[in-house]
Amino acid sequence: MKPFADLHIHLEQYDKESVFSMLDTIADCGVTHAALQALCKYSILENLTALYTKLRYDRMRIYAFGSLHQFDRFGDIPYEKQAEDLLSLGMDGMKFLDMKPDFRKRLGKGLNHPSYDRMFSLLEERQVPVLIHSGDPETFWDPDKVTEYHKKVGWFYGDGSFLKCEEIYAEVYAMLDKHPRLQVTLAHFFFLSNKPEEAVRVMETYPNVRFDLTPGGEMYLGFSKDIDFWHDFFVKYRDRILFGTDANTHKGSRNAALNTFVQAALTHDRSEFTADCYGPVTIRGLGLDPDTTDRIFYGNFASFTGERKSVDSAKLRSASEAMLKAIRNDLSLTKEAAWLTARLSEN
Repeated sequence: MKPFADLHIHLEQYDKESVFSMLDTIADCGVTHAALQALCKYSILENLTALYTKLRYDRMRIYAFGSLHQFDRFGDIPYEKQAEDLLSLGMDGMKFLDMKPDFRKRLGKGLNHPSYDRMFSLLEERQVPVLIHSGDPETFWDPDKVTEYHKKVGWFYGDGSFLKCEEIYAEVYAMLDKHPRLQVTLAHFFFLSNKPEEAVRVMETYPNVRFDLTPGGEMYLGFSKDIDFWHDFFVKYRDRILFGTDANTHKGSRNAALNTFVQAALTHDRSEFTADCYGPVTIRGLGLDPDTTDRIFYGNFASFTGERKSVDSAKLRSASEAMLKAIRNDLSLTKEAAWLTARLSEN
């Protein structure tokens, strides 16, 4: 079996059964290597869950990217200290949702803020891989194009209280200018499938930046508008594009559909076909050659992540004990405390 890697997988639930079931679905798609992207936005336990999963799950080679605590009781710990601690536990990289517009609004600062500088310098020095979600589909700022669903979940950004997409990009570029050797993948193709000139400019200006292919369906509709250009872009930058799906514990069978969709978008010839992304969508395939797809399906993941780090079991146990002590008396975190107690009782 050829190695096949999914860079962009989320947890969003911390019980072992849900996480392992989700990973089984992904493994059944032929994925051999997977990177769990922890997000403390969803649970105070996301980092620990990712590490325990990396330690215990054996159908795929699991990598774990850590997340900063920012809005919970550990949010006052300096970012560089948090990153140092996560790397010492066995994290393989870091994940940032900070530049998603609603998250950025809540934070009140971008990745170019001085509070991030020491952490990014540390990650840059050690060549730690970083995955960043920046922006969102441009329709989310347009009251005439945003869907009712996206309004409902708080992803309409056109009311004047959110940064414009261009302002978010400017903050990301400012951070990249500060840390030119930082190894970065910009998730969701940096939402640039409708802006080909800017995609080229990013690739040419920032040689250590990569894009992942995690869908929203709008990305592949954008590619279809000028499939010949994008075919040539993928071939030219074949070493800097990574496969991803955004699989998570809530999507069930949708995880397999997303995997199939992204594969088909890359390999189908440049004619139109209909596939299931978040519902049926008609797109053109990119018709990429096997060498290019082999790099996207695995080679670029291997070069980006480097050698997988070992989980330090003793440090993980100590971190779990400290977390349990901190939250044991918090009734709002009873389930989290029970999860930690169960993990600490395992051999």
